[in-house]
Amino acid sequence: MADQLLRAHWPSQAVAGPNFSSVIAPWCKSMWEAGHKLEIEIRLHEDAKTDKQRRFYHGVVLKQIALQARPNGQTHALAVWKEYFRDHFIGFKTVTYKDPMTGKKTRRRVRQSTEDLGVKGYSKLIDQVTAFAVTELGVRFPVDWATFEAREIDMETGEILG
Repeated sequence: MADQLLRAHWPSQAVAGPNFSSVIAPWCKSMWEAGHKLEIEIRLHEDAKTDKQRRFYHGVVLKQIALQARPNGQTHALAVWKEYFRDHFIGFKTVTYKDPMTGKKTRRRVRQSTEDLGVKGYSKLIDQVTAFAVTELGVRFPVDWATFEAREIDMETGEILG
């Protein structure tokens, strides 16, 4: 079973050539008839954070901070720094829930994830973390860090693989 991807940056692209009604809908129908479950994702193009941003944030920014930063003489793992910056720069949001048993509405704080950020939000986070690292932690980034291109990065450790 091959995945289908249709990118439409302008309305004319969704209508001209391969489009929803001539490509996507028949493919979905055939998959459903074959007993497959589908997951359909539609998002604004400019808000979809890129794998390159993730690789850069984990493989350069957070990795250099984990290697160099020593607040109070202590080092911390990449995952610790990632959580610190998520909390420091992204924070929480308040969500209202309805209790299905009582019908009562309650509000609670929910941790916001970097996965909730779009391209612009992720870029802003990278800028904020980088500025903080340089000014508050004394981290020095490699001269060629802005052109970083890693093939694969372990998202937990920041290790560059391959």
